[in-house]
This record gives sequence, C-alpha cells and structure tokens, in this order.
Amino acid sequence: MEKEKMQKKEAEIVEWYDNPNFITTLSIIALLLIIILSQSFAVKNNIGSNAILRNLLNHNSIYLVGLLYFIPLKTKVGKKYFDFLNLFLILIYTIFTVTSVLTIIQSLSLISLVTLGIYVMFLIYMIHSLLCNTRIWKEFRLDKSPFNDIGNLNYFYTIVILGLVLLTINLIQTSTFDGAVISMLVTVYIVLLSRYIYLYKDYVSRKKNQSKKGNK
Repeated sequence: MEKEKMQKKEAEIVEWYDNPNFITTLSIIALLLIIILSQSFAVKNNIGSNAILRNLLNHNSIYLVGLLYFIPLKTKVGKKYFDFLNLFLILIYTIFTVTSVLTIIQSLSLISLVTLGIYVMFLIYMIHSLLCNTRIWKEFRLDKSPFNDIGNLNYFYTIVILGLVLLTINLIQTSTFDGAVISMLVTVYIVLLSRYIYLYKDYVSRKKNQSKKGNK
C-alpha cells in the first residue's frame, strides 16, 4: 500500500514546464515585463508621449492581446468562455499574419521573413490545437486537414527554433542593451505560448485516448 501511495505521489508531481497554470502565470509576467520595459525605455530615451502611445498600440499590441487572453484564464469567467478566448486569439494572429505578409511586400528583410514564419506556425498550431473541442472543428472537418499529420512536439520545436533564430538576428542587429533585453523577453514569451498550446494539445490527445479505451 505504501509503495502504491508513493507511486501516486510521484505521478502527481509535475515539472514546471508541464504545468499549464504555471506556464500561464509566467506568460503574464513576461508580457507585463515586455510592455513595461519597452515603455520605460521609450521614456528614458525622451520619446514624446504621442510616440509612446503609438509604440504601445503598434509594437506592443500583440503583447496586449496576450494579456487579454491569459489574464481571464485565471478567472472562472475566462475558463467558462475558454473557446471564445481561443477564437479571439486565433483571429488576432490571423490579422497579424496578414499584416506580416504586407510588411514583406513593402520591405523584405530577414527579420520580417522569420516573424512571418512564427506567425504562420502559431496560426496553424492554434487552429489545429485550440479548436479541437469546438463546433468549428467538426463543421469545417479540420480532422481531415493535412496539418494534423505534423506531430505536436514538431510544432513546438519548430516555433522554438524560429524564435531562437529571431533572437539571434535581433541581438546581432541591435546596438543597445534595452533592445537586447526586450528581444530576449519576446523570445521567452514565444516559447511559453508555444508550450501552452503544446500542453493543451497533449491534454486533448490523452483525453481522447482514455475515452477510446473506456469505450473498448
């Protein structure tokens, strides 16, 4: 009996990177740091109030959206409307993906190409992970999508690698300490968001496998 209890306790111990609640908390912290530090750096560089506001709405808009997604998940209301929050996030990333394409058309650069790759991968990953338990998944027959053949871990590693590539390019091109700090925090958020999606996809897959075993 004691051995069984020990085994159960060991099974209940979850590493921090496999704990969705902890990943959500870290994501919120990373997002707040990105927004606060970028604004404080702008103030330190004597940028005008109008420019600071534009920077907040343009450059930091994707991180503000992240806060609007992750903070409600800490509440009962957010958990209740989880699917709607996912649709909101997917819609925003769709907009940013289209914007990235337009940016490349206007001015092609290595950073814009890698950024587009990250947005595209995130968009595909979100659609094929966060919509699994929704009517949209059934109505659009997303279970037949060829992107389902890509493994969950492959999606995660691809985004992480792209994030590290983007970080490397930014660190090479930046000439300020402030820019290096923001670039590293952005990469941390990219990894955390991809890990969050990975954990949800893994949870859905395990739940389906358990239901199949139960039916048998």
